[in-house]
Amino acid sequence: EWSMFALGWNWDPVKNFSAAMAYKLQALQRCNRSLYLNVSRLRQLPTTELAAYLRKCFDYGRATMYATSSMYSACLLHALRYFKREQFLVLRYEDLMAMDAAATLRLLSRFTGLHLDDSTAAKARGQCQPARLRAGKQGKADAPPNAYSSSSPHAAEMLAEAAPQLEAVFAPYNALLRELLHPRLSWAASDHRKVAQRTAARLA
Repeated sequence: EWSMFALGWNWDPVKNFSAAMAYKLQALQRCNRSLYLNVSRLRQLPTTELAAYLRKCFDYGRATMYATSSMYSACLLHALRYFKREQFLVLRYEDLMAMDAAATLRLLSRFTGLHLDDSTAAKARGQCQPARLRAGKQGKADAPPNAYSSSSPHAAEMLAEAAPQLEAVFAPYNALLRELLHPRLSWAASDHRKVAQRTAARLA
């Protein structure tokens, strides 16, 4: 999300990922210091107080709320006050981008109980297939992925710089997410690592 708003659309003037995330986390801490990174206390909040905290400190999930929009468990904790666990289908972005579009649509059809015909499923494969699955024989996709970080010459370095702190920040929220959803739901370090571009590629 940050790469789209900062590198692609220029909505965010902060062009360093670590600095952008630090700014958002500081704002979250200022909003409510007692609940900052305090998942156990978050769980104990009455529903009305939890809702008020999310509205105020998560800013309704608006654009550029990079840190809080990735704290999935806090929002899910509130949603589960109203809905049953089996009413939610949770898919990691990393898995979704590796799934065939038609198979994804069939999964959604089975989960929701909505009818899906073969022609619609075929259309999804033609229009919504992830770029990596559209790759030709040479292993190159016929269209670039819709992620501006992929074209940033310093993406790998920025991620490497930010990763240690962000892993620590998100650890309690991810632990809560596993407890709420499934114990095997997690992210590996490889999910947020990139291979640094060679100097020649950066200058091209």
